[in-house]
Order: sequence, then C-alpha cells, then structure tokens
Amino acid sequence: MEVILIENIEKLGKVGDVVKVKDGYARNYLIPKKKVLRANKENLKVFEEKKSVIEAEEKKRKIKSEEIAKKIKDLEVIIIRNAAENGQLYGSVTSKDIVKEIVLLNKIELLNEQINLKKTLKSIGVYEVEISVYTDLKIKILVSVAKTKELGLKQIKEFKNPKKIKKIQKKEDMANKKNETEDNTELNTKDLISEIEKKEEIKPKKEINKIPTKKKEKTKLKKKEIVTKPAKTKEKKTKKVKKKDK
Repeated sequence: MEVILIENIEKLGKVGDVVKVKDGYARNYLIPKKKVLRANKENLKVFEEKKSVIEAEEKKRKIKSEEIAKKIKDLEVIIIRNAAENGQLYGSVTSKDIVKEIVLLNKIELLNEQINLKKTLKSIGVYEVEISVYTDLKIKILVSVAKTKELGLKQIKEFKNPKKIKKIQKKEDMANKKNETEDNTELNTKDLISEIEKKEEIKPKKEINKIPTKKKEKTKLKKKEIVTKPAKTKEKKTKKVKKKDK
C-alpha cells in the first residue's frame, strides 16, 4: 500500500513523501495513529492544501522531542521485580513497563514503540536501552532490574564504574592473601617452636646414652685395675710366709 507521510517517520521518510508499506502495518498502526494518509488523488489535494499547517506541526513536534531528549538524557530507571536465586525473573520487563517508569519520573509523553527493545528483559541486571525520541534523535538510558531499590542503585554504580570496582576487589583480594600468609607464618612458627621444644626434651636422654667411646674405655680400664690390684698383694704375702717355714 502507498501512503503519504504527514510526519517524519524513521526508516520511512519525511513529511510529504509518498512511500510503499505493508498493508497490515498501514491499517493497524500508521493510519489509526494518524501518521499517514492513503496515497490517492483526494488525499494528495488535501495534503497540498494543508501542507504548511502539517509542516508547522512537525516543527513543534521536533522542538517538543528535543526537550524530552534533554529530560531523559543520562536517565537511570530502577524497576523492582521478584526473581529466583539465579537472577531469573518471575515474569519479564517490557517496553510498556519502561515507558511507565519514565513517565512517572519525568512526566513526559512517550510511546511504547519509541523504546527500541529487541526482546523483553527476563533477568536481573543493568540494561542500556535506546529510545527513539524523534527521527534521527536517539537517547540511551540505563534500566536496572533488581529485587530492591538499594540493589538497583548498586548495580548501576557497578555498571558505570567497573574499573573502580575491580580495583576495590583486587585490594580486598590482596588483603585477604596477606592475612592468609600471616596466619600461615604464625602457624609455621608455632610448629617450629613445638618441634624445638620436643628436641630439647629428647636431648638429655640421648646425651646420657651417647658417651664417647674413649671415655667408656678409660672407665672400663679403671674398673679392671681396681679389681686386679688386691690379687697381687695376696700373692706377695703368701711368698713371704713360705720362706719363713724353710
């Protein structure tokens, strides 16, 4: 179906352009939303007569869209949802949900079709969502889907400053490693002290048993001398007695 554009439409054209679109798209969306007219002689005449008015309205729409763009620039939206432990949502977040939150925050007019969401959001996290505010005017916002508002804000901070968070995590890891090494050294020193104490307890017993061989030999000889000396004295006495008898 051929239609006349009565407003600028992205990927289709500008005001006054005659373009060909799918019949369903024209009947279900473009014509009911009053974005186009059927391309016939009557409508072409009407358009030519009201061209200046249509163009003036389009200028107003552009100015309004630029104001909306300023309002929603760098916008951060938090959508609270229930989710499982793995972060999977009990349901999903649609473009309608995002529009609702934006309108509540900024009190602006925005249509669901202006949210460029390829698929619904089904898990907790931060998403960069593109909004077509006007033809060739797109704004990106952050949508944080979380269980609570506090967690939603935390997720946005982590998304915006991943380097800082990595540094903090590294510092924490280093601190934990230091604590672990200190604990290990303390344990090692305690083990060493206990081993030394055990050795000191065992040493005296070993020293008693381990008498040098030379000292042992001397002690043996002394003992022998003590035993043999009395025997010699007895022999001498007996000899003297025998002489007297003769």
